[in-house]
Amino acid sequence: MVNGGNLVDLSIDQIERSISVNLLAHFYTLKAFLPGMIRAGHGTIVTVSSVIGTTGAAQLTDYAAAKAGLTAMHASLAAELKAYPDIKTVLVTPGQLSTPLFAGVRTPNAFFAPIVEPVDVAKEVIKAIDGGSSDNLAMPLYARWVGWLNVLPVGMQKVARWASGVDEGMRGYVGRREETK
Repeated sequence: MVNGGNLVDLSIDQIERSISVNLLAHFYTLKAFLPGMIRAGHGTIVTVSSVIGTTGAAQLTDYAAAKAGLTAMHASLAAELKAYPDIKTVLVTPGQLSTPLFAGVRTPNAFFAPIVEPVDVAKEVIKAIDGGSSDNLAMPLYARWVGWLNVLPVGMQKVARWASGVDEGMRGYVGRREETK
């Protein structure tokens, strides 16, 4: 779920719902299913985070925080699960997805940051599961390198953020609208 607003304009209830849906739900699911996977001795855990969890973006503070938390949770869980080599972990960090959730978002640069189709993400996840190994899936291409943004000097980070348009994309955001009956 995405609120798509400035932090100062979000209510505490909106922030809590975003964190609950985008982060805590994963903990609840893991607590429910992981013990059975451990007993069975196998399984695959797929965590869907976002590039925004690495970069952050204007009007996505709650969403970015939840997705960053997911990425950290996944890394920690993968380390814990080394004792169970047949339980695999797959981290998915896509860029902007072509879904109603992000309706109205302007793609900052269609060449460098093309919109990702959910079916393409699903195909990569299935391929990773079928391959039987743990993996980190980042798509499109820039998503594999976006972590390097954080090691650049601050001035270069500012230039890269400006050039990418990452902080301008949410200006036209309308999001998923409930259908009226």
